[in-house]
Amino acid sequence: SPSKKSTSLKRKEKKRMIKFHHTLLFLLVRSTQSRNIAITSDGIALATEARGSQRLITYDALDNQETAHSFGSSLPNNVNRFDDVAVDPNSRARDSTIAFAIDANSGIVCSFNLRERNNSRGVSLDHIGCTTQGVNTSPFVGIAAMGGTVVVSGGTGGASVFTYDEDSGVLSDRATIRNRSLGDIGYPDVTLVTPEITAFSADVDQGFGVVVASINTDSKSLTRDRVFLTEDSVEFNFIILPANFPLTSSMYFQEGSGKNYLYVANGGITVQDPQTNGKPTVVDVAPNGFKALTVDVNSERAVAVFGGVIQRRRQTSSVYIVLDISDPLDPELVNMEVVSRRSRGGRITGVASAGQNILYVTENSASIGHASLQTIDKSDKIVSFA
Repeated sequence: SPSKKSTSLKRKEKKRMIKFHHTLLFLLVRSTQSRNIAITSDGIALATEARGSQRLITYDALDNQETAHSFGSSLPNNVNRFDDVAVDPNSRARDSTIAFAIDANSGIVCSFNLRERNNSRGVSLDHIGCTTQGVNTSPFVGIAAMGGTVVVSGGTGGASVFTYDEDSGVLSDRATIRNRSLGDIGYPDVTLVTPEITAFSADVDQGFGVVVASINTDSKSLTRDRVFLTEDSVEFNFIILPANFPLTSSMYFQEGSGKNYLYVANGGITVQDPQTNGKPTVVDVAPNGFKALTVDVNSERAVAVFGGVIQRRRQTSSVYIVLDISDPLDPELVNMEVVSRRSRGGRITGVASAGQNILYVTENSASIGHASLQTIDKSDKIVSFA
């Protein structure tokens, strides 16, 4: 009908205008630097460096050792900095974890071997190799890895998929799926549910949400399965180019039940089973005024850590909150901690948790922050994370 055609044309025009705006924004503030962090199951964190560089930072929570790693001439000439990182939570590499980093300028992905040193303090991070083909990343980028699959969310540039050998960490030279759009406006970040199912942070026609898609590397296909809209979205507020868009997600793999849950931060907090159709559950336990901007789930301890900002008495602070998610659809607030006043340390850009550790990075700090999970005190029991 004419009305349906008119609505469709308006949506297409909206997409074109937003893509133009994103590209212009990308060109104007391309030099803005973001910081990200990922963590292994045994508590070794990997982070990008403040203000962007070819170096990566590790933090070993066991001995409180922070180390900067340089790779010199082993990196390709078109890799000038790293903007986002990921680790394979199911890494099969012997006595180590396969980790990944992406340069948003070139769209090149590199892999690394991350392991504790046997005879000295600290962590070793050995460069394995990089892809020979870059992918589109404009104006935002995110990366996730699991079980031989690396997914890159390239903003309005679409989504791309690389593969890698789970034992050696060697990446495919070229993308199996490259710069693929699923009909949405853009994908600023990404989480892997399984090696074959991905959850994209997405700018969609209805607003902001998470688009779940199936990956088939044999047929080189990426299929849009479902979308979950976010709650109380902060939209384009708090963005830090090119790799800190305030819409992120993290998976909770609940031991024993076989069920998986996706927690999402985008101002408000939601949780859903990413493999089942339906509306997300809104989590309304955060302190008044808290806006969730980033999240990481510690499945072993059944907690979700949300980084964000809170405004009280005309003062905006960067904080993180911890939720007990032992009842996945009905979480409870454990505590909130102030990381910095936003006017000094900038906003918190990434959180990571494993074991009893919480680690975080902020936009204006060169170091990795560290804290310990607090005891959960309930009326009928006390559960200690120490």
